[in-house]
Parts: sequence; structure tokens; C-alpha cells
Amino acid sequence: MKRFKLLLFISTCLLVSSTSWGHQYFFAFVEIEYNEFGQKLEGTLVATSHDLESTLMTDYGLKTKLEKLTPSSEEATILENYLNKFLLIQYGCSLDSNAVDAYCSANWDLESFQIFTNGSIELYFSSPVKQIHQEIRVACRFLMDVFPEQQNKVSILYRGTAETLSFTKYHYQQSFALKP
Repeated sequence: MKRFKLLLFISTCLLVSSTSWGHQYFFAFVEIEYNEFGQKLEGTLVATSHDLESTLMTDYGLKTKLEKLTPSSEEATILENYLNKFLLIQYGCSLDSNAVDAYCSANWDLESFQIFTNGSIELYFSSPVKQIHQEIRVACRFLMDVFPEQQNKVSILYRGTAETLSFTKYHYQQSFALKP
């Protein structure tokens, strides 16, 4: 009986410690580039596929596993809507002249995605943009609504230069000036 209690105690300790190893850190990496010739922002986002899938199934109505979705499927719009809700880009734009007179927002179109055997998902998306002026405002709360420890990095590529910004739950909005 003593051996059984000892074995039960050790098993419990291992089980508790293994669940604490499960997920200590949550990351997503975003890269967005302005394509002047195509007049659009083009981006990729890499995140943990099971975290995203769990979030979309629990809170956003996804009923199909991500690996079974195609970018043209109706349920893929849930993924696109989530991207548009939690990755916001605003940029200086001109509505009726060459002078900046407004801030426009990117409206992401999910073009494709790929799930890798290492457990990550890569989303490919774009948004039409005629011109970008002055500063870019970025709000990146991707998966932060479910995982408070989520940390995101967003790299913006513009005319051969790159700017990388880090985002956390309490520091999810930033801006920077574009260099001509």
C-alpha cells in the first residue's frame, strides 16, 4: 500500500508539472510589406495553429479544424474576420489630393494559409492601398483576447527598410514614421 501511495504521489507530481510545461510562452510573428507596384500591403503571420484553432472554435464559431479548411471555404471568413479584428494598420492617406488628409485602415483579404508539421500556421493576406504617407499606426492583439501572455512582433518593410515593433497585452498599439 505504501508503494501505491508513493507511485500515486509521484504520478500526480509529474502530471501537474507536465501541464505547467505545456504553454509558458505564446508568440505570433507578422511581416507586412508595402508593394508600391501592386499598390497593396502584403503580409504573413505565423502563430501556433492549435492556439488559433482553439480560440476560433471556442469564441468565434469555427466548426471545422483549420487543417480541413481551404482559403475559399465559407468558414475561412471566420479566420479573415479574426485577422481584421486583431491586426489593425492605419496609415496616412490622401482622399482627394496628394496631401495627407485622413487615416485609412487596411482591410485584410485572406489569400491563403498553410499549416506546418511543427504546429505553426502561416497566414498570407493583403489589402489594397494606393499610397502611404507619414506614419503607420499598428494595433496587434492577435490571440491576446484568450492568451494574456501572448507576445507579438510586427515587422513593417517599406522601400528597403524594416521596422520591427513588439506588442503585449498592455502595449498593443504603436506607431512610427515612414522614411521617404
